[in-house]
Amino acid sequence: MAIVVYGLGLLVNTLWGIQERRFSAAYDAVSSAATSITMAFVACLLSIHRHARPGIGFGFYFI
Repeated sequence: MAIVVYGLGLLVNTLWGIQERRFSAAYDAVSSAATSITMAFVACLLSIHRHARPGIGFGFYFI
């Protein structure tokens, strides 16, 4: 009986570890995607600001 309980404990620990790794991988992927999107957005805004002329009238101004 003790061997069965011990085996179940190992199984639960193994499944828990796999789930933690999956969560970590998903978090890393979402974090990387959010960083890439943010950097692309900032680059786009800077590009618009650099090429904007006063008469275009974008509706927002950068200092």
